[in-house]
Amino acid sequence: MKLTNPQTIIIMTNLQKTTENNLQVIDLDAGQLPDLSKARELKVDLMADYWSPEKEGESKRVFFSHIAPRPVLDQQGGGVIDLECAHFIEQTKDGLKTISNGSKRLVGALENYGVQKGMPLQITYMGKKKNSTNSFQSDQWSVKPLILEG
Repeated sequence: MKLTNPQTIIIMTNLQKTTENNLQVIDLDAGQLPDLSKARELKVDLMADYWSPEKEGESKRVFFSHIAPRPVLDQQGGGVIDLECAHFIEQTKDGLKTISNGSKRLVGALENYGVQKGMPLQITYMGKKKNSTNSFQSDQWSVKPLILEG
């Protein structure tokens, strides 16, 4: 889109804002919109996958993002419930991917130890362990901070 009117240039620069994550946001009510055919796609997939490890020892190296509810299918009732989940950013060969997990032990550990947004972690699934207070089993985790070298 070629801009020839100086007033239009001012509108275009005012249109572009950034979110907390430095993603652009365009004011749809401010007038002319930028040409999306010339936009560059970021290597970030905003569709979060729910990570359900399948076997003991499965691990991921991730950046912690936040803890927030996520709608999931209720295992008992079949409806949809809001589950408090830990959200992470994972680096993959295809770019960045968001993942989440709602294990109460994992979420609790992240909250109790004050894990901060952006902290690099290695999270390893350690299997299920019988609860001491009831007949159920809970997921066990290892959560280790990572130190980035050079």
